[in-house]
Amino acid sequence: MSTVKAASDMATKVAKPAQQFFGLVVGAKQMMKTIKVRVARTRMHPIVLKPVTTHKNFLVHDASEQCVLGDWVRIDSCRKVSKNKNFQLGEIVTPAARFVEEETGTMHSQASVNATTNRRAAIEKRAQDLRQQQFAREDLVKQLNNDVVFRSNLTCDERVENTRRLREHKLRDAEDKTRQALLDGERQRQERQLRAKQEEEIVQEIERRRSEQIREDKLRQTIRKNSIELRNLETKLNYAYMNKERALQIQEKQLHLEKEKETEAETIKEMNRRLEIETQKAIAQEQRMYEKSLVYQGALQGQLQELENRKLVEYEQFLKEKEMVDAIVSKIIMEDERELQMRLEKQRETKQFIEDYLHEREEWRIAEHERQIAENRKIEEYARLQNQREQNLKDKRKNMDEEKNIIYDRLANEMARQEREKAELEQLRIDLYQEEEEEKARQRDQELLQSRIRKRLELIDAYQMQVQDKKRRKEQAQMEESEFRRKMMEKFAHDEQLEQMNAQRRRMKQLEHKRAVDALVEERRLLLQQEYERQVDEYKKERMLEEYRQQVIEQERQRMLHEHAAHLLGFLPKGVLRDERDLALFDEEFRTKFENLSVKRS
Repeated sequence: MSTVKAASDMATKVAKPAQQFFGLVVGAKQMMKTIKVRVARTRMHPIVLKPVTTHKNFLVHDASEQCVLGDWVRIDSCRKVSKNKNFQLGEIVTPAARFVEEETGTMHSQASVNATTNRRAAIEKRAQDLRQQQFAREDLVKQLNNDVVFRSNLTCDERVENTRRLREHKLRDAEDKTRQALLDGERQRQERQLRAKQEEEIVQEIERRRSEQIREDKLRQTIRKNSIELRNLETKLNYAYMNKERALQIQEKQLHLEKEKETEAETIKEMNRRLEIETQKAIAQEQRMYEKSLVYQGALQGQLQELENRKLVEYEQFLKEKEMVDAIVSKIIMEDERELQMRLEKQRETKQFIEDYLHEREEWRIAEHERQIAENRKIEEYARLQNQREQNLKDKRKNMDEEKNIIYDRLANEMARQEREKAELEQLRIDLYQEEEEEKARQRDQELLQSRIRKRLELIDAYQMQVQDKKRRKEQAQMEESEFRRKMMEKFAHDEQLEQMNAQRRRMKQLEHKRAVDALVEERRLLLQQEYERQVDEYKKERMLEEYRQQVIEQERQRMLHEHAAHLLGFLPKGVLRDERDLALFDEEFRTKFENLSVKRS
């Protein structure tokens, strides 16, 4: 009973915000990793107004599988593990009495089995006792409930009164809640209306600002479009861009001419190089021909020497034959005189032939020697003429090169002079064009100034005429008022005479008529005053519009200068930058360059 009471006392601590419960393990190892925990929950009975304890079983996920029957555990809510398991084991608060098993080997196995069986039986018995105690407690609770119902029936009047009071209290609570809900609804409705009104005002303000911005942009665009000063500035900037483009074109043209000159110089250099190569080839060809002629001359001299040697050999052979013949003749003389005589005659003929042959040979040798001398003289003359021709060709080529260089220098100087003249003429044209444009700009500025002065004079004249006209109208109005007053008085007097009123009524009527006339005159004067104020307001609006127009023109001019002047430095016409305020729009580098250019121009 003490264990159950302790369990009941701990079960009263169940209500925790983290969904933690304390309970007793009443079923273990029936399913894998699942235990059954009985939790006791105590609540206040609404009728008997006493605490009542109820029990509920939970399937709990036991991942460690360490719980046994009788353990007092804490369970925590978790995500749904299975269909019926929404809790998991938190910790074992009070473990059940367990038997300590000693691991002493196989000799104590039967004792261990018996101890386990006894422990399981004890646990089951304790669980059965707990169930019996729980059933007894439930029977006691039912009996108490029956007693409460019986006592409540005995005290029905008190219960009815309590019920009525409870109903009235509930009605008052419901009315208070309804009233509070209505008040909250009204407050929320007012807050929504206020927010809607504020949002609408914000939207209207945004729309108004957007409309004002659009109107101001359109007005600025109209002023930019109709402003003569901005159009003149735009024209000057366009002229500056045109001058810059023309200067770039002139610079590109000069670069192109310099490239052409360099190309022409390279072409001339290449032509001279090729001419030098051709000259060297011609000289080498002539040298080869000269060497070939020397070879031919040597070959010819060799042939002549060979021919002379062959003739000498033939002459020696002839002498040998002559000796043989002389020997034969000397032998024949001894044999026969006639034959000797014949031989002598033949010898004389042969001797004559030899002498003639020797004489002809000597003549041929002299002629051949003279021919060789003449041929050598011709070869020397040819070599001299060839050298002279080569020297003349070199001199001619040198003269031609000098003449070409002179012509090229003359052409280059002429082309440079023409380019300088063209550049000077182009610069003169540009300067003349700029001066003409500046003169036109000055004329336009002067015309603009004259037109402004004329407009101002016209405005002054118009204002004076308006003042005079106003004065004249005022005098005329006063005269008309006096005339109108006199006529009205006469009319009223005439009407009064017709009615034949007495003096008192006539004076009253005159005063009434006078007040009516004064009211009409005052009304007319108020109308004139309103007309005058309207004209003054229109004049002020025109003045403000003119000032705004001048401000927009100046802002647009400064914007255009700040946007374009930095790109057109050195090409801006005179009068584009007026004073130091325009220079203050740019950085120090631009101002320094502008001052340097101004000093150079001056």
